[in-house]
Amino acid sequence: MWQRSRFISLVLFALILVIPVGGITLAQDVVTIEWWTVNSEEYSEEVQRALVEQFNAEHPNIHVNITVLPESGFTERMTTTLGAGSGAPDVAFFWDNNWFPQALDLTAYIEADPDINPEMYFEGFWNTRAVWQDKIVGLPLGVGANFVMYNKDVFDEMGVPYPSPDWTTDEYIATAVALTDPELRRWGGDRPRGPFRAIWRNYGAFPYSDDSTTVEGFLNSDAAVAAYTWLWDLVASGATPTPADIEILGTEGTGPIDLFLAGRLAMATLNQGHVLTAVESGVNFGIVPEPQIPGNERYVNAWSLTASVWAGTAHPDEAYEWLSYWVGPEGQQFLMENGQFFPSLPTVLETHPDADEDYVQAFFQVLEHRQVAEWVNAHPCNSTVLRAAVDAWDLINLGEIERDEVEATLDSLVEPAQAALDECVGRLGG
Repeated sequence: MWQRSRFISLVLFALILVIPVGGITLAQDVVTIEWWTVNSEEYSEEVQRALVEQFNAEHPNIHVNITVLPESGFTERMTTTLGAGSGAPDVAFFWDNNWFPQALDLTAYIEADPDINPEMYFEGFWNTRAVWQDKIVGLPLGVGANFVMYNKDVFDEMGVPYPSPDWTTDEYIATAVALTDPELRRWGGDRPRGPFRAIWRNYGAFPYSDDSTTVEGFLNSDAAVAAYTWLWDLVASGATPTPADIEILGTEGTGPIDLFLAGRLAMATLNQGHVLTAVESGVNFGIVPEPQIPGNERYVNAWSLTASVWAGTAHPDEAYEWLSYWVGPEGQQFLMENGQFFPSLPTVLETHPDADEDYVQAFFQVLEHRQVAEWVNAHPCNSTVLRAAVDAWDLINLGEIERDEVEATLDSLVEPAQAALDECVGRLGG
């Protein structure tokens, strides 16, 4: 009888552990967090799945379910689900600024978290990728930046001094010309990817006023004219591949990094992912920032990816737990050690296996410059205005206007650019 009573008591005790009492479940349920990500040359699908396995093992109450999407389809799927207001992942990249209104404000979580704080991250990347309208909408994952890589062997062969970090735009053209060899089909350098990026900012040029009201005097300012004229001089020098060259080479699967690795492009504006490729290929190279204008502030075209929690998540606490692990010191250390990844946390980046190498030290210095994204992120009509003013870029790159026509060309684009700015500001509600 005693044994039977004891058995019943044990059964009842076990039931009590799994029956909600006062709305609280004593048995610990496992919460599933849906995470959408992409495969990257910096962190492969395999590496990301390994990170998830490590997290799940360390957090038995949370199960992260990873979905790896193709980068080409990620934006469309996120836009669709966020627009529908349902079906979005708990945690994902919010790399489109238009998605920020649907990101969970993490301010309270950050303030209460002893292990995560803004000072841990590079200031520029925190300001441009984590903060939006006085809210913390995510954490910045990784760092990237454009800079000029130069092939030391080509410089040595041509007897040209290596560029210095404080070189100027005029020195860039002169160096590219000195390295060009038509017989070898080798170009000295390449062209910027677009206007109003680092070099335009170094000139002090902005496409419109800071209050997003005026194009006149900005798109066609003296600084903008000087930047576009510099581009004209670079194109006219014959020291860079033409758009036709790039189109033909593109059909052969050859881009700037391939030309650089092959020694056919002595200097190229590339990024940290290309650096690691060059290291693996055994290329003897150096790194310098994009050229400056003496006396002006120095800019860098840099980026990071915003990783966020969806505001509609049913499990904000668990979603933040995963986010802070993935984009905090543990996760970024794991991605660095197992991939081709540069963290957005200086203390972690300093432990990079190649931290003492010249190219990594040079990369660190590039990251200290002011970011183009600081202005661009605060001015969502930037791309709209530049599309309206694209003729200046195209005409110069195709060699279809004379040098003394640059200013008049920019003047002619003020009206359509202003119309584009007005439409954009109105569409975005001011």
